[in-house]
Amino acid sequence: MEENKVKLWDRIQRGMDAGFDAAMSAVHTITEKAGEGIELTRLRREKARLETQTTRRLAELGNAVFEKISEQRLDDIAEKLEIKDMILGIAQDEARMVDIDRCLNKELEK
Repeated sequence: MEENKVKLWDRIQRGMDAGFDAAMSAVHTITEKAGEGIELTRLRREKARLETQTTRRLAELGNAVFEKISEQRLDDIAEKLEIKDMILGIAQDEARMVDIDRCLNKELEK
């Protein structure tokens, strides 16, 4: 199961990287079209970078909490944090992705 969690985290990271690239490209395009000054452009890019960095850190934190609660079956903590349903949903989605990967691999082998 650990291998599957790594794959899930890899998917999340790829998605975040793609989102970061898209955000930076959008900021660059907007600032070029608007003809904004260098300082304003620098501030917009720095803000986009910090937003992405914060999102990544939150995702890493969430992943660490999910893994810890799941592996150690810390249901009491999940209930206190009111995230038990979310954890169950993630686990179900993760299991479904593993099933889909298996099916994809079988289809690709044909």
